[in-house]
Amino acid sequence: MKKIYLLAGGAFILMILMIIGMCLILIANPDLDSISGGENVALINIDNMLVLKTEDSGIFGVKQLSVNDYIDELDKAENDPNIKAIILKVNCPGGEVVASEKLARKVKEVSEKKPVVAYVETLGASGAYMVIAPANYIVAEKHSIVGSIGVRMDMLHYYGLMEKIGVNATVIKAGKYKDIGSPYRPMTPEEKEYLEKMINETYMDFVEWVAENRNMTINETLKVADGKIYSGSDAQKAGLVDRVGTEEDALNITAKIANIS
Repeated sequence: MKKIYLLAGGAFILMILMIIGMCLILIANPDLDSISGGENVALINIDNMLVLKTEDSGIFGVKQLSVNDYIDELDKAENDPNIKAIILKVNCPGGEVVASEKLARKVKEVSEKKPVVAYVETLGASGAYMVIAPANYIVAEKHSIVGSIGVRMDMLHYYGLMEKIGVNATVIKAGKYKDIGSPYRPMTPEEKEYLEKMINETYMDFVEWVAENRNMTINETLKVADGKIYSGSDAQKAGLVDRVGTEEDALNITAKIANIS
């Protein structure tokens, strides 16, 4: 009798493990099955922060996609002869500078070979807007958030708190700027000026990218590139999107541009 119970228990455990395994297969890569050739249009969801590398989320977690995953998806769509056009469905607040630049360059490369339409559903801001700027056409929901063209660097300083609680830190360095941005001391005017120069260079690269890909002058772009966020309708007025519309509108526009049904 005990043997029967052991066999039944083992079979139950095996069944549970099989179910867990199937679930992991289904959730491991939620966006990597987004390309479908049924209508000859690839749909790629850009939903996450734009980063070059993601941390392992563990056996039961869902791995966050990196920019390299999105680039791989674009490669598949670019090289698949059955795919005639691509829709980028965007719900993304931006992310790392280099990650955003890499994905933006890939979108531009693909858009020169096949029609790429960006559809901003809820959020296409900062680095995410850099990514979609080279698209052949941009559609945004009326109340989506678009823009936030700018660059920022955050630094946390807690030297004041350390003084209050009697904690001291000693930094031994070689190189004048080796501890620039240290939380243990105030930043010098020279250090702040140096970092601002770096940020301004990155910002102007962003501005020039938008101007080039949205057929705007630098002055026109600077007027809307002050870090401000826009609703979809205001973004259209500012020249940042081509049309206010829905996902269905984006699909119809894509089909028209690609000359497919």
